[in-house]
Amino acid sequence: MSKSEQPDEWRVRLREAVDRTGKKYSAVAHAAGIAPATLSRILTGTMYKPSFDTVMRIARATGESVGWILGERAYAFSYEQRELLRRAAATIRKVIGDA
Repeated sequence: MSKSEQPDEWRVRLREAVDRTGKKYSAVAHAAGIAPATLSRILTGTMYKPSFDTVMRIARATGESVGWILGERAYAFSYEQRELLRRAAATIRKVIGDA
């Protein structure tokens, strides 16, 4: 988490990642190997300090990077944003004949 962020901004990104899957929270929890109640407690902040391993498993279950979830500078873009950039770059290379 970067110094300029609020303490729970990672939870907002985690919830975004979970929501973007389009799956029920129970399905994401199952894919992460945790109980649905645990996922709920993490997302709502009831579980104040979940283990890194748990956050990592949830991130993997959503297809998102842990770095983006935790606000690491090298991961400023979400998985979805990186995919859009890759497609744009491919289009540009194709147009300029670099593909």
